[in-house]
Amino acid sequence: MNNTTMVPLLEMEELILYEDEPVILLNTSCQIESISKKAAQLLNIDEEIGKPLPMDDLSRSRWHSFLSRVRQENFSFSSFNVKGKGLGYKEIIVFGIFIKKKNLVFLKILNEQSIYNRVQLDGRSFLNNLPYGIILFKEDMINEINTKAIEMLNMDLENILNLTFDSFLTQYFDFGYKKIQFLSELKTFGHATFEIKCLNDDNEMFFTLDCKYFYYLDMVVVSVIDITEKIQLKQKVQELEQLSEIGKMSATITHEIKNAVTSLKGFMELLKFNTTEEGKKYIKIVESEIERMESILSEILYLAKPNKLIKEKISLQELINEVIQVMQPQASLNNVAIQFNVHENCNSMIVGNANRLKQMFINLIKNAIEVMHNGGTINVELKNMYNKIQIYIQDQGIGIPEEHLNKLFTPFFTTKEDGTGLGLSLVKKVVDEHQGKIAVESTIDVGSTFILEFPNYTDYFTRFYYEKNQKMLASRAMNSLPLV
Repeated sequence: MNNTTMVPLLEMEELILYEDEPVILLNTSCQIESISKKAAQLLNIDEEIGKPLPMDDLSRSRWHSFLSRVRQENFSFSSFNVKGKGLGYKEIIVFGIFIKKKNLVFLKILNEQSIYNRVQLDGRSFLNNLPYGIILFKEDMINEINTKAIEMLNMDLENILNLTFDSFLTQYFDFGYKKIQFLSELKTFGHATFEIKCLNDDNEMFFTLDCKYFYYLDMVVVSVIDITEKIQLKQKVQELEQLSEIGKMSATITHEIKNAVTSLKGFMELLKFNTTEEGKKYIKIVESEIERMESILSEILYLAKPNKLIKEKISLQELINEVIQVMQPQASLNNVAIQFNVHENCNSMIVGNANRLKQMFINLIKNAIEVMHNGGTINVELKNMYNKIQIYIQDQGIGIPEEHLNKLFTPFFTTKEDGTGLGLSLVKKVVDEHQGKIAVESTIDVGSTFILEFPNYTDYFTRFYYEKNQKMLASRAMNSLPLV
């Protein structure tokens, strides 16, 4: 037999069976598929593959119920009487894991020292190979715990040896009666779960604590399963549903207001012919505000309703040059210079919508100009990073407070007195439409840098569009970029 045997575990991980671990691999007929030297010595049996594990009639009967349980729950405990080379039987307590891919049962023999008297924190323990946290409580006291559980729950190692099941639960229940209710369910049905929220390195994490009570061992096994991604996805779906409803309502309201604004513009034109010179000054102010209202309403409509884009091959270098030319007069009026640096051999080609991208870059540069009250320089940089193209837009403005950074792209959030809070929301939507990413770095009184990243155009895919019905056909190689 080799020094190690590789066994696929839970269809995800691989478990190494060391020679100094008492472990056995059985098929569903209780025949030995693999056995470690330590297990063979402990049971006083030969390391022969294909032979049934020698057990008495009671243990063979118990094997069938154990097999049913371990198939259903993926892991379980049991005890068997195994006959060695001598005449007597040896009772062993085992921890079993069902390996679905191979239809096999992995057993670890739990000796008295490891299961009843101390907590094993040995890095080679098979429990540390599990993809989730495991905690074992025997007679209300902690018996064993893997490093995954310690890391996930951020547990205090100094007090871990004195941890009881009751004190463990108390950390996660606000009211005593809820804990009593949970314990009652656990003891009655042998299984109970609850969800908790923890802070790990200032990150909000969510876990399911799945508890199973094994009455014949008076043992509770707690599985700690990370559900953070699932919870965050659920929250995201709820947010999207709310935004969808707000979007529908906003589109309807905006449409009605635009109709009213159009009527106002018509009446203002008529008033010009029936008013004094002084009155015309006020009419000009009103017209200016009406134009601003129309601009805001257009942005709301753009954010509120889904848009189908026709995309084409675009050079971001050329597009940004055009935007800088458009913004140069406004920059000069505010004593601001715009410098554009393109890295050598930079591939600036992407697949996108030129009008949307222009509007996005105009908003970013306009914002940069507005925060530079004493003038300065806006640095725009274009470079490649692997199969991505990155754009840096750096200003020398007042900076953004740290508490505002996470809210920047939220619709209607603004720190400007006359701002609408829609400009950066529009930027974020354009970035999302082009399968891109955006990040912000900022230091107060030094300035801010907006970092954008988009997939490069490559010759590994081509796109065709039907102008008639806006449907798209795509032909891609295996390594093409996901631009759907």
